[in-house]
Amino acid sequence: MQFQGGYKYPHSFICILLTLLAGIITLVLLYYKNPSLCQVLTLFLNLEGTVLLASAFTPVGLTPPERGVIKKISWFLKQQGGVPVLYNQLMFYGGLFCLFMANIISVGER
Repeated sequence: MQFQGGYKYPHSFICILLTLLAGIITLVLLYYKNPSLCQVLTLFLNLEGTVLLASAFTPVGLTPPERGVIKKISWFLKQQGGVPVLYNQLMFYGGLFCLFMANIISVGER
């Protein structure tokens, strides 16, 4: 179990990876589509808000199978029921703030 010093869910790594992915997607679309600054900012804030909201809840005690890549992938895609989660208030409200700002910016552009 995680609280006993066992498997530690990589929530901060996943959050950083998804933030980098949001930045890369925004830069690629900026390069290929040439959108306005408001559109770029709205896209990034929407993506980042979603990342922060998804990262605000971290499972505790969730342990993947020991062997096999196929088993790990199927475990990742399977619904995990009855797993307690830790709540990160800063990420949750940061994500809501990013989504809120994206909506304000998108309305101001029209």
